Amino acid sequence: MNLQLDLLEKAAREKRLAHLLLFHGGSEQHQRAVALRFAQLLNCRQPTAEGPCQKCYACHKIISGNHPDVSWMKPLKTTIGIEQVLGWQQKVYLKHYEGNYKVFIIEQADSLTLPAANGLLKVIEEPPERTVIILCAHNAEGILPTIQSRAQLVYFPDLSEDNWLNGLGEVDQQEAALAFHLSGKNQSLATAILEYGVPLVKEWVTKFRIIVEERNFLKLFSLFPIDKNQATLYLQVMEVQAQEGISEGSNHPVELLALGKAMAVLRQQVNPRLVIEVLALELFQQGGDFCD
Repeated sequence: MNLQLDLLEKAAREKRLAHLLLFHGGSEQHQRAVALRFAQLLNCRQPTAEGPCQKCYACHKIISGNHPDVSWMKPLKTTIGIEQVLGWQQKVYLKHYEGNYKVFIIEQADSLTLPAANGLLKVIEEPPERTVIILCAHNAEGILPTIQSRAQLVYFPDLSEDNWLNGLGEVDQQEAALAFHLSGKNQSLATAILEYGVPLVKEWVTKFRIIVEERNFLKLFSLFPIDKNQATLYLQVMEVQAQEGISEGSNHPVELLALGKAMAVLRQQVNPRLVIEVLALELFQQGGDFCD
């Protein structure tokens, strides 16, 4: 644990933790683990000098996700919308059930829509007593500046591949290592690849590459249906491959630009199939020399 996290843990033990924390960088697993530990520190019935006891009913409930005063929010689809935040607001103002503190953890907080972020801001400006809100984001710049200014920012450095693999628990280590490679060492992306399935991601991206090389538009039909989450994942992996290809001299920068444009359009709620088809046509025109 780094010095900043050590100081925050001390503050949690002494019940003087800031009411709003913004975790950014690193991996989602690391952020999630630290958020859970802080929730335990704030609610543990028998804390020790080393931290939460991990034996009392509060510690067990928190780690199992069953504590009534510790709740999570994450995107239902690709963003956290205003409807989710309005529902969450109602929970924030409920009385404590059995814990010392209510802890709300919002994962992928950089996916908040503007109306949702403004809804969150209303709570942040006047938080209930003994309430801690933890925002988890890969990129702090994706968080509304007015929220950033009210939060204590906590930076998570990237873990080494070995530490990331060790933190995954019981998974196929070989498949996890492949996910890490496909992600370009982006731990959040690697986690998403691993959850979706490395073989499926590799198969889809390879098919797309062959279709572009052959300039065979009809073969694109075999790639569908896909939803927005899948399309985003595939495009991110292809961006990593394109960047690696540019570094090796086997790809042209315009390919990376085409992928970046496709990602931007996809964020605007455009049909993912249309985005992929337009991307393929653009790469056909560039010569099909894609992601070797």
